[in-house]
Amino acid sequence: MRSAFILILLFVCISQASLGQNRFGIMPQIDVDFKLTDGWKVNSKLENRQILYQNPYDGKGGRAEFERTDLDVIITRDKGILKGLGAGYLIRRQDIDGSFVHRFIQQYSFSRELTGLNLAHRFRTDQTLEKTEATQYRLRYRISLEKPLNGLEVDPEEFYLKLSNEYVGILKDQAGNFEIRAGSSVGYNLTDNTQFETGFDYRAEELIGSGTEHLLWLTLGFYHSF
Repeated sequence: MRSAFILILLFVCISQASLGQNRFGIMPQIDVDFKLTDGWKVNSKLENRQILYQNPYDGKGGRAEFERTDLDVIITRDKGILKGLGAGYLIRRQDIDGSFVHRFIQQYSFSRELTGLNLAHRFRTDQTLEKTEATQYRLRYRISLEKPLNGLEVDPEEFYLKLSNEYVGILKDQAGNFEIRAGSSVGYNLTDNTQFETGFDYRAEELIGSGTEHLLWLTLGFYHSF
């Protein structure tokens, strides 16, 4: 009952908050990871963005449009002295004009088990290359917390709550900017290897200057580990 109440409250908050954003949409994703060799693992994510409402909009289409498709692959060391170090690559197809974006990723992550909580940290740098734009460099830090909604551990067929906060520093064409992200979702642990999550992802972009944009995404996620 408590899990259902949190889920209903989450959707009510999304519907109310979306009215005050510059952009609101759906962001479904499929996230899969598996062991590569002893001590290494691979994570692959396919993500789409469907804009349902934007104000103002650029006039290239309607207020609703399919924005982008991302595919990224990250290889991470999961044991030994280098545990948590990883690197990867992302390719993005921008559906408005059909162009492609390439991104190289480096990261370090670690987590800590607390009583009834899992606290995770991730430090990431990336470089984004686009044909008609200057190279963009970013430095990112994310902290996330996962809490079971029943007991002290997330067992199969149980719900959990996930919260995250991320700070993004951006440098492009010798100009800097800053971005803040916050996420909240309710997950269902179908098995120890399969989870479903739904929630929202809020982003405040281009905080330096007068062109700040507020984005809100309804997230739908499927996660599986082999």
